[in-house]
Amino acid sequence: MADALTVLSRRRETQRSGARPADRREGLPDDGEKVALVVEGGGSRATYSAGMAAALEDQGFGGCFDAVYGVSAGSLNAAWFTAGMARAAMAPWVDASVMRGTISTRRLLRGGPVVDLAHLVEQVYVHEFPMPFDRVLAGPFHPMATDAATGASTDLRPLLTGPEDVPRALRASSTLPVLAGPPVALHGRRFVDGGLAEPVAVHTALAAGITHLVVLRTHAADHVPAEPPSVVDAIVRRWLRRHAPGVEGPWRDRVTEAGRTEALLAELGERVLHVRPPADAPAVSRTSTDLGLLGEALEVGYAQVSTNWGYGPIECSPGAATAPARSASPAPRCRRRAAAPGRAGPTPPRSRTRAAPPSGGR
Repeated sequence: MADALTVLSRRRETQRSGARPADRREGLPDDGEKVALVVEGGGSRATYSAGMAAALEDQGFGGCFDAVYGVSAGSLNAAWFTAGMARAAMAPWVDASVMRGTISTRRLLRGGPVVDLAHLVEQVYVHEFPMPFDRVLAGPFHPMATDAATGASTDLRPLLTGPEDVPRALRASSTLPVLAGPPVALHGRRFVDGGLAEPVAVHTALAAGITHLVVLRTHAADHVPAEPPSVVDAIVRRWLRRHAPGVEGPWRDRVTEAGRTEALLAELGERVLHVRPPADAPAVSRTSTDLGLLGEALEVGYAQVSTNWGYGPIECSPGAATAPARSASPAPRCRRRAAAPGRAGPTPPRSRTRAAPPSGGR
């Protein structure tokens, strides 16, 4: 069986040649393989996977996946990638107003959430940096969440009946216990952060018949999951008993589950392509709003795809806007370096004009 990058490269070349079989959605070749993109979260640490997704898009891999799975904040990046707007989606991560409005520890003192996902997906993603929810729904988008009653890892795709369900699914996938408010309801069920039950959606993907995986990671390869301090553990357990009793088990077993997931990924060998931050990448906390740090993480994430896959990297830093909406936003400003010999570099960035509000914004 061919490795994941070989399968992807073949698909990209097939699409570029114009060979798009009518019986395959998105024009994917009938190659007997099923390839999924899996995007890891981690709050603000998802800036790494945002940069990686933008590099994949710039290099022409946007339409090469049978499924795109997003876990926790990774579901935000997965949605933008599915819509073909991963490059534009870097902008909100380094927008001061967006980050201040979305993450604020001061709100906790007033009884509000530290992470205001309703503001992000129902205000920012509708009016400031519009996400085309109809295009996300039309693509192979699979947001992952944890069922609050049973603790089961749940692919929310079957529950997305219209564009108006997409923002609620994004909230459900990313609702961290304690920090992001109560569980999110979707068609009679309640959900919390997808990373609690399945931090990397490999089990779900394989059960769906996926043969190859590209996994965008937000931790370096030497990362070892650890138990939180006892005080934090006690606070989360109390919150779960009150709001999501079915998730107490996954919370208790999450370190063991993380080890089991890594073992399974290792067994898959070349069928899995990991893209990770390097060992010396800067540490980004879940609730960081440091625009310089987040901009650096975007740049590092982008470079991990462009450099390691043999393409000329783009250097990104907060600066002039390339966002789909606000012209004054400090979106990543990028310039292309020379491409590696024999390889074409990534598509140069283009400025974007304001997009119309998406369908089903609430």
